[in-house]
Amino acid sequence: MKLDELEKSVEDEMLARKAANLLRENFPGKEISNLLIVKWGKKWKSKLAHIKAIDDYGEYGTLIEVNELMKDASVPAWMIDVTLLHELVHYFHGFGSNHPQKFRNPHKGGVVDSEIERFGFGELLKKQDKWLKENWTQLLEKNSL
Repeated sequence: MKLDELEKSVEDEMLARKAANLLRENFPGKEISNLLIVKWGKKWKSKLAHIKAIDDYGEYGTLIEVNELMKDASVPAWMIDVTLLHELVHYFHGFGSNHPQKFRNPHKGGVVDSEIERFGFGELLKKQDKWLKENWTQLLEKNSL
């Protein structure tokens, strides 16, 4: 294994551990019912992360990828936490996973934010919005995107 591959593997493992901790702390009693892979994705201009089924219906597994731009030292750790929580809520709402789909649309009516607020992270959602408005464009420019 090359050094850059090893480094990426370690970074992915650290992100997966962060997700596992968030799962334990915020989703007690909820079951991970398929293979759940959490890793760094590409550098996207307009999304922080995404969740998708590895196969057609999520029976085999689910992939959560977080925008690689979020590795930048200027991005606060709590930004990654809120982003992971968002994707994990989607997982348990049945989007990209084999859980029953609870809603027709993954964001309609603010269902994801409502659940994150229920966890006690409402202030972090506001901080996330503010941070994105104040910093995202510069981060894109810094990375020539």
